[in-house]
Amino acid sequence: MACFSGKDGSLKFDRTAIGRVRNWSLNGTLETLDTTSLGQIAREFCAGLKTATGSATIWYHTDNNIKEVLDNCITNDGTPTPGELELIWGTKSIKCNVYVNSATITCNTGEVMSADVSFQMTGDYITTTL
Repeated sequence: MACFSGKDGSLKFDRTAIGRVRNWSLNGTLETLDTTSLGQIAREFCAGLKTATGSATIWYHTDNNIKEVLDNCITNDGTPTPGELELIWGTKSIKCNVYVNSATITCNTGEVMSADVSFQMTGDYITTTL
């Protein structure tokens, strides 16, 4: 039985591998719609819209491709556009289009600079290999 750890994980943004990622996470949700009618004695639901949000911490390093991620949120070169995000662990992956909706660049004494970014999926998943 295979076991995955952080050493198996990576992140790509717009098909470019982003090196030196400390961590990433993804939270997928599915809304449920109440379809219960008057007179029923138990609630019924049907599937509604699905979405995903997530975050990543990326070391701010000169050999890193962090610029592609930060440009999506921070630069003021016109209207932001979604980028293709791929989260990978071993042979597994999830790919979707996202907007980078938050980026916090952190500089602490005695630590490597990093950027905490969060993203919001737009549209459906492109591929999922779970």
